[in-house]
Amino acid sequence: MNISFRGSAIKQFFQGKHADILCIVFAMLFGTFLDWEILHTLFFAVFIASLVWPIPSRVLVFPALFFLAFSPILLLMGRQERAEEFAIYSYYFLVMVVIRAIIEISNGESEDGVKAKE
Repeated sequence: MNISFRGSAIKQFFQGKHADILCIVFAMLFGTFLDWEILHTLFFAVFIASLVWPIPSRVLVFPALFFLAFSPILLLMGRQERAEEFAIYSYYFLVMVVIRAIIEISNGESEDGVKAKE
């Protein structure tokens, strides 16, 4: 017996934007289930979003540089705990940048996020 899913509501759901949103909601629920802090859950959701939607790696590098630049400033202000948190956040974004850059290179995208002509 051959079952065809052509025109099925499930197929349409997973081909549309609903599946992307479902991935982000899953990331948020996953972070809540693991009892992560809200910022860590949001970083995980941004990571999943960067995989689902093609966010160029050069866009993700700006938050990494922001957090990295403010770490020494916070140390000078005597806020060592906050500086350590900012350094960790910078690391999170740098990992996202590297993973996104690997995806871009493997897909043959140029620096603009557009497929390179062969």
